[in-house]
Amino acid sequence: MEQREEAFSKLQRFAYDNGMSLFGAADFRRYDKQLYLSASAVKGLHYAISIGVRLSARVLEDIETEPTRLYSWHYRQANNQLDKVAFQLANIIQSWGGQALPVAASQTVDWKKQEGHLSHKHIGVLAGHGWIGRNNLLVNPLYGSAIRYATILNDLPLPVGEPMEFKCGNCRECIKACPVGALGKTPESYNFDKCFQKLTFFCKQRNLGLYICGLCVKACRGENKKIAQGSQSCDG
Repeated sequence: MEQREEAFSKLQRFAYDNGMSLFGAADFRRYDKQLYLSASAVKGLHYAISIGVRLSARVLEDIETEPTRLYSWHYRQANNQLDKVAFQLANIIQSWGGQALPVAASQTVDWKKQEGHLSHKHIGVLAGHGWIGRNNLLVNPLYGSAIRYATILNDLPLPVGEPMEFKCGNCRECIKACPVGALGKTPESYNFDKCFQKLTFFCKQRNLGLYICGLCVKACRGENKKIAQGSQSCDG
């Protein structure tokens, strides 16, 4: 147990020292969503590390009715930072004699469904980072949905987190913010087609090179709204 916790602590410290906002581990055997990786690639990798980097509250504040070029740049940089740290964490695990597979933060492998190799948000749920909100995104208590995620599959028996219960309560801010009415009372109400049509429109209209929006991300502040909004003091 001490070795497991020591390994977790070292990896967590490295992640935090290199700009990550969240770090957790999950039992990958509990994952039941899409997986576009070969059986041989994931064989024996029973654990998943979930890392997250917070987006700038002020960059999100600049989004009013459509995604900005600043947000597009910021989004890319968050993904780049995640990929770099995931790559480094995988190398650390391998230097210890373990096996690791870093999964890109944002790489589409099924264009029609707009899915990556796996669902980082559902790995994040298993790692205890938060819950799937009405905006169909992972909601963290501190940062809301203003977090980008990446995953490192590995074979280290790290201490794992537990999923949180749905805590959106009576909040409907993301529903009000959605310009096409793609969100509803439950995460299952999410309308992918409406959402993606709007993302496609934004991408072409704004020449962003990315299928992004940011309006429901901006709206989702989590439980601690002062931190999510960028307050300088956690006390208030």
